[in-house]
Amino acid sequence: MEQNHPYGFIREGKIFRNAFLDFPEREIGEVRESEASTIKYFEDRFTMAENKVSVLEQSVEESENKGSYLMKLIHMREHLANFDALGDYVSLFTRLDAMEEGLRDIIAKNRVKNLEIKRALIADAEPYEYSTDWKEATDQLIEIKNKWIKTGAVDTEYQEEVEQRFQEILDNFYQKKKAFFNDRKQLVRDRVYRYRGLIFAARRLQRSEDRYDAMEKAKALQAEWKEIGKIPSIRYNELFREFRQTVGQIFKPSQPHRPYGSGSSEGYSSGGYPSGGYPSGGYPSGGYPPRENQSRGFTPREGRFGPSRSEGGYSQGSGYSSRNSGSDFNHRPDRPESNLSPEEALSKKQDLIAQARRLENKENPVEDIKRLRLAWKDSGMVARDQSYTLNEEFNQACEMASEKSFLNRLAYSKNPDYDTISERERVLKKINLLQNLIARDEKDVELAQENSQTSYGYNQMDARQAENKLRIQKRKIIVKKKLMHELQEHLNGL
Repeated sequence: MEQNHPYGFIREGKIFRNAFLDFPEREIGEVRESEASTIKYFEDRFTMAENKVSVLEQSVEESENKGSYLMKLIHMREHLANFDALGDYVSLFTRLDAMEEGLRDIIAKNRVKNLEIKRALIADAEPYEYSTDWKEATDQLIEIKNKWIKTGAVDTEYQEEVEQRFQEILDNFYQKKKAFFNDRKQLVRDRVYRYRGLIFAARRLQRSEDRYDAMEKAKALQAEWKEIGKIPSIRYNELFREFRQTVGQIFKPSQPHRPYGSGSSEGYSSGGYPSGGYPSGGYPSGGYPPRENQSRGFTPREGRFGPSRSEGGYSQGSGYSSRNSGSDFNHRPDRPESNLSPEEALSKKQDLIAQARRLENKENPVEDIKRLRLAWKDSGMVARDQSYTLNEEFNQACEMASEKSFLNRLAYSKNPDYDTISERERVLKKINLLQNLIARDEKDVELAQENSQTSYGYNQMDARQAENKLRIQKRKIIVKKKLMHELQEHLNGL
């Protein structure tokens, strides 16, 4: 037996929805307790569908971005076509059709407006397409690109045209910028190579037997040094310090002979070694042998192995200098910090370490690090068992600030879009750069260890300089690995 309903019917214990529009009739359920209760259940479900359409209409009405509801409307239409309920589906679809027509009209108008906006953004970007003001152009193009991303789609007829032109502007600028910085990096590498060449040339002059010829050639090296050109300041300072020290040894005068008791440096060369006691392979005073009339051997004063040390050699007087004597080499009247007690010196050093650690997140800490290093030299004396640990803590804190600053600058220079990428991508790029830097430093240390004898073996002073430089390089690797650990921890937390 079949029971009819305005929007469906029951047949053989099953309930069906009538056909409407282009949709055929379909089974929507089974009769459970009674036909009346079953029909009531599916009528209530249709009320739910009506409410959903009403909510969508209200949302569209209240929204400023009405076009974003078009896909939601299309999905609702598809959902209602297969929704199990009894009711006036035609009226619901009529309401949805009216909403869709209004939305598509709004979208069409918005796409015209979007096309105008994007063409205006292209016009704004074009002056920077071939600009060489890298900072200004990069900032402006990033701002323009952010506006472009926020602007909606344009009509498909113009989509490819505007997207292709805008991307062309960005590609032309960033490719030219990349080429420029690659050329600049190569120029810096070439200049560093020339600076190193002058340092090695100065080292060869240290071994020259003709002192006056070496001095003339050293002056030529100094003049050539000034003509090479700029490189990053941190790298330049390292090279210049090494060059200045090397050339300074060439111009350092030999110590003249003085009778015993007549002044400082009796029986000692200007390099601080006893006469006749030069290390094998070299001489003090920049590598020159002592003059023929220079005294040799130890001084016989009071059975000591020499007088007490002062600036430039050893002071007059018996044996060892007194703390209160004016010739004490630790006494610096212009630096009262050197008179600190051990307890005051410890407090001073701990404070400087804390200041150095606070520089870790500073964009350019170079001048602050210089200031702290000068203050450290005047921070007094502490117990020997504390000195090494404090020095390492201080130097590592300074190195960490320098390394973080350098890594940030390197990441920006190698990634023109660094400001626009996510934090996770930034950290990954830094990790990749740091891995390369560590590998390079480890290779440099290994090479320096292999070549230390041949590169610095000609005198003891150079050997000490090589050892000190190697220690600094190893410390930099330790600091970079600590920084790598921090970045990995940060990445795991993202």
